[in-house]
Amino acid sequence: MEHTPASADGGTARARPRGELLQVLLDTATDITALRDVEAVLQAIVRRTRVLLGTDMAYLSLTDVERGETYIRQSEGVATSAYRTLRQPLGTGVLGQVAGGLAPYQTADYLRDPALIHVPEIDEIVRAEGVRAIMGVPLTVAGRALGALVVAERRARTFTPEEITAVDSLGKHAAVALDNSMRFEALERLAEDLVRQQQRSAEDLALITRVLELDDRLMDAVMVTPDVDRVLAVGQSALACGLRLLDPDGALLSAASPPEPRDDPSAGEDPAEAAPPASVAVMAGGERLGSLVADRELDAPALALLERVAVHAALAMLFARAEEDADLRLQSEVLDDLLERQDVPRERLERRLQRWGLQPGEPLWAIAIEAPEADRRRRLQAVRGLGTRSVMMATHHDHLCLVTADPHWERPLRALFSTRGWRLRAGLGGPVDDVRNLGDAHRRAELALGSLAALGRDGVLDGAELGLLGALLDLARRGDLPQSLTAAVDPLRDYDRARDAELTRTAYLYLESDGNVARVADVLHLHRNTVRQRLERIGALLGPGWDVSPRRLETHLALRVLEAQGAVS
Repeated sequence: MEHTPASADGGTARARPRGELLQVLLDTATDITALRDVEAVLQAIVRRTRVLLGTDMAYLSLTDVERGETYIRQSEGVATSAYRTLRQPLGTGVLGQVAGGLAPYQTADYLRDPALIHVPEIDEIVRAEGVRAIMGVPLTVAGRALGALVVAERRARTFTPEEITAVDSLGKHAAVALDNSMRFEALERLAEDLVRQQQRSAEDLALITRVLELDDRLMDAVMVTPDVDRVLAVGQSALACGLRLLDPDGALLSAASPPEPRDDPSAGEDPAEAAPPASVAVMAGGERLGSLVADRELDAPALALLERVAVHAALAMLFARAEEDADLRLQSEVLDDLLERQDVPRERLERRLQRWGLQPGEPLWAIAIEAPEADRRRRLQAVRGLGTRSVMMATHHDHLCLVTADPHWERPLRALFSTRGWRLRAGLGGPVDDVRNLGDAHRRAELALGSLAALGRDGVLDGAELGLLGALLDLARRGDLPQSLTAAVDPLRDYDRARDAELTRTAYLYLESDGNVARVADVLHLHRNTVRQRLERIGALLGPGWDVSPRRLETHLALRVLEAQGAVS
């Protein structure tokens, strides 16, 4: 018996290649986005989900919050009537658990899974259908749980993380499309009711017409090219006001301004009494992608239009994110070949680099940029958005790695980090004319970045400036440096281990800062007299002349090697 959370690893003989899964996902998302009828959307979602994973069956449920249950609304591959019309209490089974909107879930053998809350009557229906493996993802929009998208097998099966991610991504697209279709259907019903009752007002009719027309134009903008700029341009034209799309931190992602200046009705008013500009959240699958801000206050009908623009902006951003993630994965694979593997032919590497405008024979630089893990994706997206020519980049170990042929890369990078209020620390290696030398250039960049971090300094450091030290540090990182070269500072290390002291680090920082006691005190957060006392103890252990030539070089090299190995704490 086995039950598996949605992030667990696993395998299946029917697993598709990553590229094929991504293409099917994009095609499916495009198809369902074009549909308006709710039933047609549901049928398309279920049919394409089953095809995507090649499962025995797939079904979609809608949640009735008031009754505390979710019910299967559309299915494909289900044999029994009882299963097709199943209603599951929220929190029970896979369907009821996923429909609550928390996270994807899977089980390899439903009836024998003790981790699930079972309902005897439903277990009998599942047994009659012959179902064993079940995996589902929630359908949520702006924090609202619409239901669940589920696939099932009549045999034991563990779905891979890529398959779960693909269905989850499809579920997010499907939730937006379903919500859009339900809203569109609701508007159509409202229009029909108003016609039958002959009580429609000119204002209501105008709003419905504007919403429907705007939806048509926005749908065309997303379908032709999933571009946020196009969506905002359509919204700006419909609302006759400027629009700005901001990321969750408030940084500008896109903007659309009126073509001509218009009279400002608030001119002459006290700024303290002026109404704030209208703003709505841009959400997808419960995730806040940003906010859409108008340049003026909007009345209720115009605010409804702004919300429709936000929905389509979210859809365009999801398309862009899917394409961006695919490109980043490819760049990461190419960087691994460039930096880690020595057996990849030069011609193959050069062909792959041409995808990002890097031509054979042109000088290349490798840059290692410090990026805290919690903020790494945001910084990666920001640097990609600079528009620097001929560049590829991806995360590599604990930093961002950038390969570029642009000799002027540093200025826009500094401006970006300054604008965002980020500390810039970057190591540089290159230029190199042969792509096979990029691995060596990257190692020099990593060493330079490590030196900046060790001393608490900001800026950009060229690995070539490390000279002989850089060569020794590179040998140390690869484990090829004789241990005898660090023997000169063994007395300090023995002292530190015995007394839990920091003499080794103090000596390292003292030599790195060219004997600047004040700088060492600042880095270690100590009083200068305390640093001087430590230096006296170091002199007693190493002997006179440890910090002057010729012994200074020997000591400094030994300490630099130990720092590169992480032995200077």
